[in-house]
Amino acid sequence: MGTITVREANRLDREDFVRAFGSVYERSPWVAERAWRERPFEGTEDLRGALWRAVQEAPREWQLDLIRAHPDLAGKAAVAGELTPESEREQSSAGLDRLSPEEYERFRDVNAAYREKFGFPMIVYVREHTKNSILAQAEARLANTREGEVKTALEEIQKIAASRLEGLIDYEGEGGMTEAASKGVTRGEIVLGQNNYGKSEIRLFKVKRDTDRHEIWDLDIRVALEGDFEAAYIEGDNAGLLATDTMRNTVYALARDDLTGSIEDFGLALIDHFLEAGPTVSGAWVEITQFLWNRIEVDGHPHEHSFIRGRGERKARVSGDESGSRRVEAGIGDVYVLKTTNSGWEGFLRERFTTLPETNDRILATIVTSNWVYNTTDADFDRLWNGVLDQTLKTFTDHYSPSAQNTLYRTGEAVLERFPEIEKIWYSLPNVHHIAYDLERFGIENDNEIFHATQDPYGQIEGWVERRG
Repeated sequence: MGTITVREANRLDREDFVRAFGSVYERSPWVAERAWRERPFEGTEDLRGALWRAVQEAPREWQLDLIRAHPDLAGKAAVAGELTPESEREQSSAGLDRLSPEEYERFRDVNAAYREKFGFPMIVYVREHTKNSILAQAEARLANTREGEVKTALEEIQKIAASRLEGLIDYEGEGGMTEAASKGVTRGEIVLGQNNYGKSEIRLFKVKRDTDRHEIWDLDIRVALEGDFEAAYIEGDNAGLLATDTMRNTVYALARDDLTGSIEDFGLALIDHFLEAGPTVSGAWVEITQFLWNRIEVDGHPHEHSFIRGRGERKARVSGDESGSRRVEAGIGDVYVLKTTNSGWEGFLRERFTTLPETNDRILATIVTSNWVYNTTDADFDRLWNGVLDQTLKTFTDHYSPSAQNTLYRTGEAVLERFPEIEKIWYSLPNVHHIAYDLERFGIENDNEIFHATQDPYGQIEGWVERRG
């Protein structure tokens, strides 16, 4: 697709807007989809800000997925020719497609060390670097904390996205000013753009001890505030700001009386408090991840105060503003599911690079991530979350799956039919491939019993299922 003016972008429907700007953030079209809701845009800066806000306000797991969507620098994807056109151009600009064998080995080693420590690829805006400066930065960043590297990765991604967006916008259509010229003194007044601040990685653990049967909540919480903070940013005047340390203390203090049930209700209580407590606060949002624990069973009975950490995460995002508007989202993370049959992949498009054989009997395995939006703030959120998880698992089992895409839609449809309180639901279903291992070369028959399990590379199936109108 060629360049487009912002005026033309404002007239695009959601599908065409995502088609136009979905590549700005690597393999993450959901960013453009969220930004589309903020139309109309006054200009390029407004569009860029909407895209960046979509990332900043996304659940932390989505942000991590965005980071993981990027390839390693001079990694396997580059060697195999599997980079997106944007990443290929960017890596080429730093000479990463012209490495000596020794340089390639150094990149391979530092990529492996970085992934092992942080769990995602190192992100660098390569147009600001050479091969040697990238390697030097990589070695220095290995000493950082994970949270620091998440922050750095998102900052580098924003630079990458800004550069990609510049290549998509027709600035002549905005009055003849190119992006390069717009960065000069002719641009006019420099002002503070969208901003928020808050406290991340608040680790809260609560034990309810008022009966012999204890209840626990194991939470990771992020708080962010928006409002009239210009004096603090521009003039260094902090008079109207809540300290982020105060935000942390507030979470722990309110947890005693307000964390008695669902994390969504606790999030609503936090939003109400911060909107009232901050004189310059006009909006707030809270992201909560609940780590799940199961009771240890002893002689077939759940123990009253002993637990074992389960796999899977419960997510919530609650936001609100001074007008009284409130929005509640919830989600599922890291739920690993697998069925050994009743799944296939056949009838797909074949062309000259297709090598995959068709099958009507394969293992279907995936790690479910989901996010959904409620159309109410007055609901039994515990019941609904458990119901969505139950329906997700039930639908996974109850049909022959011709594709992960079809299973995604069936699951979302079943959830929306069962729960009218949910407006729309998003799923991410990466393929965890289980490939039949070749034993014939050893003279051993493999009757679809022995598999090699691999996650790299993997198919990524994502989508929203929503109510029309």
